[in-house]
This record gives sequence, C-alpha cells and structure tokens, in this order.
Amino acid sequence: MTFGEKIQKLRKEAGLSQEELSYQLEVSRQAISKWERDNGYPETEKIVRMSKLFNVSLDYLLNEEDTQKPEINPDEKGIYVSREMADGFLAYQKRKMIKIGIAAGLFVGGLSLSFWDAEISMILFMVVVILGIILLFSVKLADNPYRKIWKESLSFDKTVKSELTAVYADKKKLAHILNLVGIALIAIGFLLCPMIVPAEMYVLDNIVFACGMVLAGAGAFLCVYMAGIVRAYRVLIMNEEYHENRK
Repeated sequence: MTFGEKIQKLRKEAGLSQEELSYQLEVSRQAISKWERDNGYPETEKIVRMSKLFNVSLDYLLNEEDTQKPEINPDEKGIYVSREMADGFLAYQKRKMIKIGIAAGLFVGGLSLSFWDAEISMILFMVVVILGIILLFSVKLADNPYRKIWKESLSFDKTVKSELTAVYADKKKLAHILNLVGIALIAIGFLLCPMIVPAEMYVLDNIVFACGMVLAGAGAFLCVYMAGIVRAYRVLIMNEEYHENRK
C-alpha cells in the first residue's frame, strides 16, 4: 500500500473530507488530493501531524510494505490539535459569535424603532429583523471545518495545552467583566430606562425608552459573544469534562 493510499484510507476511516483534512493540516485541498494520488509528498511536520491525527505510527505511514495500522498510543485517542489548528478554531468561533451577537443585538435593539410614531419605523424594524435573520442563516449555512472538535475527544501536546490554558485564564477575567457589563446594560435598558421619565412626558419618555432598547441590544451582543468565546476555549482545554456533561 502506497503512502497516498494509506492517507486516503485513514482519512475515510476518520470520516474526514479532503477539505476538512486540509484545514487541520493547514494546507490546500489540492495538496491533499496530490498526496492521495502519490503525485507529491508532504513535509515532515505534516507527516508527524497526520501520525498524531490518525493515531498511527510514523513507520506505518512511511513504510509501504507495512499494511497493518498500529496505534501510536491506545491511551491518546481523539483528534490531534496543533497550536495552528487551535488558533484557527478560535478565530472561526470569534467570527461566528460576532455574527450571532450582532443578530441578537439587532433583534433587541431594533425594538427601539417601535417607539417611533412614523410609519417608516415599522419598515425599518422589519429591515433590522431581516438583517438579523440573514446573519443567523449565514452562520448556519457556512462550512464549518472544525465541527469534529465539538463532537470528538481531543489530544494535545503538553505545551499547546498549557499555552491555551494560560490564554484562557486571561480571557476568562475579561469575559467575566464584559458579561457583567452586558447584563448591566440589559437591566438598564429594560428596567431602569422605563422609570426615568414620567409617562406624561410622552415624547421624552419614548426617546428614553428607545435609548434603553439600544443599550439592551449592546448588552445582548456582549453576553452572547463572550459566552460563545468562553465555550470555545472550554471545549479545547476542558474537553473531557465538556463531553461528560453532554452525556
């Protein structure tokens, strides 16, 4: 069995498409296709990464006479996550949560338009809602090359996991502060603003109500975005606990 045939066999057994494997190895899909057709050969670093990704030895990958698939370590099951793959996953999650957070902010903040008397306010409100729906559908329909990270166990180099843990410790403090800010903005928008101006002052009361909804929308964005980022870090560094909680 040639090197290319082994790569193709291992990829299919792992349930990965060429595109998904290319994301994990930080190469193009065309490169994977060439390797599988034995028209090219990956760098040593990529071979080592595939060895860890597929849980096979380097000898198995490099020795064409070896047709058995020995595991490198039965205690280290799961997808191998390099620092590059972890950074790519986190960057993808940030882009995703920005869209979801903006959609949540638009849905809540868009309520400010309901306090306008003009007929165009309803049209503008519907436009805002449609924009939010489009953002959510763009997230749902987008290709997610990292979906297996949420579903399967992960394996790391010790240095990679320690680095991610250190970054998470710093991010967690900021996330806690921003979550509190978001909750405060939502509380101000929904609870405090309606009480500031007497109902008799109709025009000013509507303006304050509208401003309150905008503040609540900003708070919704912060809460949704930070919750998604914290969850992404946790699935990486607390992978075993995450999967146990899902069972």
